[in-house]
Amino acid sequence: MSPVRLIILVIAAGAAIGAVFLVRSMQQPAPAVAAVAPVEVKKPAAPAKQILVAKTAIPVGKFVVADDLKWQAWPDGSPTGAFIDQKANAEGLEKMVGAVARFDLVEGEPVTATKLVHPGDSGFMAAMLTPGMRAISIEIAPETAAGGFIQPNDRVDIIVTREVEATEGANTVQNYRSDLILANVRVLAIDGVYAPPPAAGQAAPLIGSRATLELGERDTTLINAARRAGELSLTLRSIADLQAPQGATPTGRVYRDGVSQGYEGIRIYRYGTETLSSASAG
Repeated sequence: MSPVRLIILVIAAGAAIGAVFLVRSMQQPAPAVAAVAPVEVKKPAAPAKQILVAKTAIPVGKFVVADDLKWQAWPDGSPTGAFIDQKANAEGLEKMVGAVARFDLVEGEPVTATKLVHPGDSGFMAAMLTPGMRAISIEIAPETAAGGFIQPNDRVDIIVTREVEATEGANTVQNYRSDLILANVRVLAIDGVYAPPPAAGQAAPLIGSRATLELGERDTTLINAARRAGELSLTLRSIADLQAPQGATPTGRVYRDGVSQGYEGIRIYRYGTETLSSASAG
């Protein structure tokens, strides 16, 4: 065999072997590629401020205690205005304890310095008043104020004692008469004390010379008339009598505006306005 033919045969054999390997490689399945789960990129949470809010509903005139308030997260980018921020005022909650609500606050409502007023601040006594009511002061002494055991937020009756003339035969003698003129009246303050004593322990008698009372608009004129008629005394009521009618009694209405004593009724005060549902006494 010639050398040329031998070379051609070798090349052809090599090509055939290469073709076999190529066909086999094409018939084999491709290796499986492991599935890679997509990586979730978490965005950093927006930093939150801690804003002072009402933990529960706070009615107007209520003395605020620590349990009435709490710190609540607030989005950092949101406007806060006059809100109390814990970072800027770490003792903000403690500073608001003992203040009085000037407005009704609902649960979760942010607290501001204009919604709560502190003792000694302008408008403090006005914030303590029930809407529509008035504050008026009278002079008192231990013997005319239950021996000093009347405290702010207690309820009292008011009695006027006056000297009257009586005829006994041919003689005219001086007697004394006491009339209950106002019932279930709220005491706002004794002298400069406007908050009840702490719950723990026994409160000492509160001896003062002036009591500030909460009355409806018309009943404030009754106090002025009764002061001129005689001496005023306060009698302490039971805490169980808070729902009793309040304001002028039938006798008190005679002092105030001459209403007949022959009618008894239930007095309802709504924002300082008296409504009388009259029924014949007896």
